[in-house]
Order: sequence, then C-alpha cells, then structure tokens
Amino acid sequence: MAVYVDSGLCKSCKLCMAVCPKNVFAVTHKVNKKGYNYAEAVNEKDCIKCRLCERTCPDFAIHIED
Repeated sequence: MAVYVDSGLCKSCKLCMAVCPKNVFAVTHKVNKKGYNYAEAVNEKDCIKCRLCERTCPDFAIHIED
C-alpha cells in the first residue's frame, strides 16, 4: 500500500489534512513549481485506505494504491 501526492498538482489547500482520520498528511517546507508548499504523506504507515483524501482533493493530487 502506498500514498502518493503529486507535488506538482498540490495547492496546499490542506483539505487532505482536514479529512484524514489518521493524520497521514503534513505540509512540507518544500515549494513546488507553482510556488506552493505541498502536502506529503508523512505517516503513510498509519493510512487505513479510507480514501477520503483521494476523494476530497480538488486537484486530484492524491492517489492511494493497494
């Protein structure tokens, strides 16, 4: 299982952080080409595959792989 965040698509809206019941995501200090500090799956091992983040992301930047 893996949690992928496309750093180039992420706008740092933090919706993934708001909906994740296991606090898998955090915003990094890294900046993408659009100038946003993007989200990363920092606690990937805690992911329960509920896919709330994947369904909530307005930019389709998150993908959960089994």
